[in-house]
Amino acid sequence: MKKNSWLLIFNLIISLVLALLPRGFDSRIFGLVPAILVVYIMLPFISGVILILIQNRNKSYEYLPGLLIGACLNNAVILVVISISEYFGHTRLYRHFFDFYDLIGFYLPLVVISIAGGLIGLVIRGTLEQFKRHPDSKITLAFRKIFGSIFISIGALGGLVSVVVFLVLLFNPSSSWLKYIMVDFRIIDVIGFLNYYLLLISIFSIIATLLVFTTNLGLILLFPQKKYLNKKLSSRLIIYFFIFLAIFLLSSSYLNSEFEVKKAEMKADIQESHIDITDFKNIYISRFVEFDDIIIKQGENFDIAVKGSEYDRIGLDFEKTGDTLNIKRSELETYFNTDTWTVENRDILFRAGSKHLTIEITMPDVEKIENEGANIELENLEVDNIEIKLNNRFNSIKGNIKADSILKLDAKGGIINLSGSAKNLIINSGDCWIEMDKFIAEKATIDAINTSRLNVYVTDNMEVLSGKNSGIVNHYDELQ
Repeated sequence: MKKNSWLLIFNLIISLVLALLPRGFDSRIFGLVPAILVVYIMLPFISGVILILIQNRNKSYEYLPGLLIGACLNNAVILVVISISEYFGHTRLYRHFFDFYDLIGFYLPLVVISIAGGLIGLVIRGTLEQFKRHPDSKITLAFRKIFGSIFISIGALGGLVSVVVFLVLLFNPSSSWLKYIMVDFRIIDVIGFLNYYLLLISIFSIIATLLVFTTNLGLILLFPQKKYLNKKLSSRLIIYFFIFLAIFLLSSSYLNSEFEVKKAEMKADIQESHIDITDFKNIYISRFVEFDDIIIKQGENFDIAVKGSEYDRIGLDFEKTGDTLNIKRSELETYFNTDTWTVENRDILFRAGSKHLTIEITMPDVEKIENEGANIELENLEVDNIEIKLNNRFNSIKGNIKADSILKLDAKGGIINLSGSAKNLIINSGDCWIEMDKFIAEKATIDAINTSRLNVYVTDNMEVLSGKNSGIVNHYDELQ
């Protein structure tokens, strides 16, 4: 009964930990394992295995009552946590009262998974009993050496890695490793010096306790005559484990709340600043600059004005390479990858929030604009030649351009809405929408594939190299 209670508490704590993650059961643990997989499959299955191993019976059928009762109780706890988490995880408008039949439909598979785990537990228990009855057999000795070595290796290697990571984070709270947990801020800046080290020590203590038990299991398998952890010491370690687990849960909850507070405070602080970079003719915009609006103007002097909140400036970086101005953000920003149709970096525990700034760039001349992320507005540009590249299906560019010679447009995606004029217009497009019926060109060369809409206004010769799956319309011809 006592062992069943510990298992019940263990399931309750693990379920609560997963429910308290920033994205709840939609989160991924360490960016790999879905939390819903842990709570819906792994936890019930492992509980079923443990429910068999903690019993001391002589016949196989004698294990079944304990398995069935334990499976019902443990999965009831898991179901309650999931239900409450889902209920309060939605706004009042979308909250629904619990439906009995839905709960039963969710509960029964959990019980079945636990029973399946119990059957595996019976196999393990039977194997262990055979080892006890024949401790000196070759098979038993081989299994002891193999699994003993594995558990000791896990304990030793895990301990070494844990100590190294702990020391690095202990003496360097600004470590780049922590960016994979919280992108926008330093954790120590969010919760303070004391709470940071309390959280760090609690995590290390939880891992260390588990590794001690793992190593002890390996030692017992290799050297069964000796006892390395007596009951008193084991009990103390278990108590310490739950104490540090409670500290970890409280610290994590505090971290989550302070994270939201700090973000709100920085969002309320609206500023305008100027970046001192000059002598560039080209502009490159990174894919991580996804939600920002960039306005490009012409003027005698260079100027880069950034308007928006202090929070929205996090990770923004300007640098000059040759005659190109590079506008970048952190590569850990959350963004939609149109090549794979997935949201990148969304599984970071405290992932980067959406950031929106207005960036006004004034420059005497513009030769090339390459955009992989932002929305661009061009204000009455007058140039000799200009090249525009769009590499993202969901970005856009609009405005007015007068090119004395050539406008070259290379668009792999996005929405283009331009007015103005050029002597020669070169378009290479795919998976985009082009509205240039108010852009007057004398000549045009068009190579379009999968361009659903391509409206132009060409007064002389228009050469179409390819128009596969594209709606090309010359509005000059339409008016004749």
